[in-house]
This record gives sequence, structure tokens and C-alpha cells, in this order.
Amino acid sequence: MTTDNQAFRALFTLPPLPLSSSTALTVPETPAPKTVTGDRELDAILWLRDCIETGHQALITPALEAFKRVTTPAKELNDRYCAWLRATSGDNPFAVIFGGFGFADLEGLAKDSIKSKARRDEAMARFGTEEELFKLTPAEDLCKKALRGLKRSKDWDEYDAEAAEERFAKRPVLVPHTLSDCLHEQDYWDSLYWLRNEIDMYASDADPAARAHDDYCFAMLAKIAPRSKEEALQVYQHLRDKDGLDRTETPDILRNLISGGWQ
Repeated sequence: MTTDNQAFRALFTLPPLPLSSSTALTVPETPAPKTVTGDRELDAILWLRDCIETGHQALITPALEAFKRVTTPAKELNDRYCAWLRATSGDNPFAVIFGGFGFADLEGLAKDSIKSKARRDEAMARFGTEEELFKLTPAEDLCKKALRGLKRSKDWDEYDAEAAEERFAKRPVLVPHTLSDCLHEQDYWDSLYWLRNEIDMYASDADPAARAHDDYCFAMLAKIAPRSKEEALQVYQHLRDKDGLDRTETPDILRNLISGGWQ
């Protein structure tokens, strides 16, 4: 039976989390209350939001408890804050829509803030500094070297898929042996994107050569035979989870999963 490409998997793996990366004992600094709107209740909500946006559970828990004691309905709070945004922005609709959306949804904000802080902590724990986080990873660097000299399209800044596949196929460390290898690689790019996105949403995309390799591995899902029913189901679940069921290659991938010989 075909085995996973261990060199491939090692290349497409994030730096390990150090054992001492826990931030559980960090004492968070409480944001100072601010007078922003002149409406004491709205300013109190803004302060609670500041506390929650730290991502620290030690501040989130009491902030949510304090919010439970607010008797004004959430809709009224939202309406009053949107009215203030409208008045202070010169009736700018974008300021109202984006600034007022979910203003009084502190439970939702708490969930997002906890997830955001966890990603920021993980990014710094794995890479050490923002500079290291945004440097080309060994995988990005090798993909870029493999496609050196190959021109990208002017319209979409993409490499020709067939030409890229030929280049990648010449480097054994860049070639997946199994469907699980392909999923491992795609999870790597996905994780790297979200770690970078948490720090700088405008610099989170991988190098174009890396995107070409990701597309190559996705296409390989239609060419590598599944080793078992479980592996075929993993690929199908991946397509569902990553919104991949409507991509051009998907009919061929599904055909491969059904007729790949694992029976």
C-alpha cells in the first residue's frame, strides 16, 4: 500500500508550539473607561466591549456579567448607537453599517475575541515575532524556487496549472503520495493564512507559488487513488468543510473517490 510522503509532510508543517507557550498566567490590563458618545449607557457598553476585545477571560467574564445587568433592550442600544454614528459621520452609511453592526452582541464579540487572541498567541508562539511570521516559510521558498522563471498571468497573477505541475513533479519533496498528504498540505496553507490574517489581514495571502502548489494538490485529489473508504470520506468531508464542492475539479475528484479501488 502507498505510504505518506514524510518529507512532504515535514515541509508542510508549521513550527512546533514550544512547551512554555502558555499565557494562562498573564495578568491583563483593564482598559480605561472613555467618554465617547456622551450617552453614559452607550459609553459603558463601549468600555465593556474594550474589555472583551482584549480576549482575556479574566476581563471577559466580569464584562459579560455586568452586561447582564443592563435592562435596556439590545435593539434600543443598537439604534441609539447607530443614531450617534449617523450624526457624527455626516450620515455616512458605511460608518453606520460597519460601526453599528452587532454593537450590543457582547456574547458574539466574546467568542470572536477569544478565538482571535488564541490565534495571535499561537502565531507568536510558533514564529516568535511578526517579522518571522511573514517571512517566506521553507514551503513557500521551495515552491517559489520550483517555479522560478515561469511567468504568471497578468490578469489573475497566477501560474499556468499544467506548467506548474510539471515543475512540482520534478521535486519529490513537493509531490504528495496520498490523498491524506494533499489534505495535510491544504490544512497547512489554511492554518498559515489565518495566523497571518490575525496579525495583518492585508498581508495574509501566501506567495503566488504557494497558491499554485495548493491548487496542484487540490487537483491531485482527482488523480491519487484513495487507500480506504475512510480516506475517501475524509476527502469528501474536506470538500464540504472548505466549500470545495463547486470547484471545477470536484466532479473528477468525486469520481475518483467512488471508483478509486479502495473497495
